[in-house]
Amino acid sequence: MITTTLDQAFLPVKEQLQRVTERISEVLSEPVAQNVHYLIEAGGKRLRPALVLLAGEASGTHRQALVDAAAAVELIHTATLIHDDIIDGSQLRRSQPAFHSRWGSERAVLMGDYLYATAFSLISRLKQPAVNALMADICQQLCRGELMEVEARCRLDLGEPEYLKIITDKTASLICGCCQMGALVAGNSSLDAQRMGNFGLNFGIAFQIVDDCLDLTGEIQVLGKGTLADLDKGVLSLPMIYLASSLPEAQRRDLFAPIVEAVNHPSAGQTRLCDPKHLEKIAQAAEEAGAIERARHRAGHFMELALKSLGDIPLNGLQQAYQSLAEYVILRRS
Repeated sequence: MITTTLDQAFLPVKEQLQRVTERISEVLSEPVAQNVHYLIEAGGKRLRPALVLLAGEASGTHRQALVDAAAAVELIHTATLIHDDIIDGSQLRRSQPAFHSRWGSERAVLMGDYLYATAFSLISRLKQPAVNALMADICQQLCRGELMEVEARCRLDLGEPEYLKIITDKTASLICGCCQMGALVAGNSSLDAQRMGNFGLNFGIAFQIVDDCLDLTGEIQVLGKGTLADLDKGVLSLPMIYLASSLPEAQRRDLFAPIVEAVNHPSAGQTRLCDPKHLEKIAQAAEEAGAIERARHRAGHFMELALKSLGDIPLNGLQQAYQSLAEYVILRRS
């Protein structure tokens, strides 16, 4: 059902998405890039390149430049995943061994950098200064969001506004940029590109909130990556913020104390910083307190804002595709 919803959303750009995959293989043909092909070929959802292509399709445009733009954002996204997995110590990505666990952290850092450079090589060939500036700013936001998240670890006083700022930078900014870049490359006005960007921004916030919920409730086999990973690092996602704010101070401190201790004094060689059973206990507490359901409802609010942003944009018959995307994000389990 949910996979079908995503397939329906991608149907108008299915052939172009295949060209994106082929283009990525072309630009990663150097011998030094061969090690990353297994991760590219593992697929993923291809959500970000699809958003670039859909923004162009909404204008009735089928330019090769859109394929290059879509390939570039998928390279940037893959680079962020490789770097994130090093930081998080994640061992699984897209149901495959994480790049650093297969090839080592040294190669992983360099491969992430190589993918960033390759992406901007593609972007520069578009010969659109506004797009160059846009994507440079977004990469800065991505890094800033990750830095902010690291600084906010184990902060039980973290509030929703600060959380939203973090996920806006670390996730929603790139999704926003995909929509804007697709519109700009297709020749849309800056105003319509901004409207597309507003869709992407709110869509991206909703996407990350749901992702944070899935970290607490999802299954490894379905997600293709580890669960309870954010909680194990002391990252306060929206369900955890809601849970923490609902508890008396002493109870909140006692519940989260093992995580704070494990993060501040990690044991060498441990895959998990904290006892997995305690992580499960906290996730269950969030479920029972209604914190996860409350966060999903909040995601639905941002998705409503996203769809509202499309109201003044001629979508060339793609209304159902965007509606299917929205349904996929809110209902997804992977």
